[in-house]
Amino acid sequence: MKRMTWLFIISIMMAGCLNNNQGQQPGAQTQQAQNQQQNQNQQQNQNQLQNQAQPQGNLNNRIQIANQAAEKITKINGVTQANVLVTQRNAYVAAAVNTNQGQLTQELEDQISKQVRAADPNIQNVYVSTNPEFVDSVNRYVTDVGQGRPAAGFFEEFNEMVQRVFPNAR
Repeated sequence: MKRMTWLFIISIMMAGCLNNNQGQQPGAQTQQAQNQQQNQNQQQNQNQLQNQAQPQGNLNNRIQIANQAAEKITKINGVTQANVLVTQRNAYVAAAVNTNQGQLTQELEDQISKQVRAADPNIQNVYVSTNPEFVDSVNRYVTDVGQGRPAAGFFEEFNEMVQRVFPNAR
């Protein structure tokens, strides 16, 4: 009788443990699905960070001031002031104009691009902006460099601004 009681108790405990394990099985599958989703999200975030960290074709950490191109641009009728920054084979023109309430016409943009390429035949892409924020930022950079001040932090600011002002530039 004692043996039957122990056998009965052990059977109940085993049945209880099996039920407990069965209850965890769907939870384990849910947890596995959550882990897979989390891994996918982490991979996407990592890819996004890598893409942001790698310079695109128009961005660079070496920026040169193209004074000769800027001088040619300021001789164009309608342009009151200009600065040109060059990265790799791209030129970024910050221009102040006195036509159409400061708006840049396609004709004026073409004239500016022509002058930039005349000053430096290696330039493949010319991006022109009359955006006041961009013009102020470029003017500040040119002034600081001209006065021998360090341009710390400008590269990041410039790259962010290029992405904002010229979203289609690649």
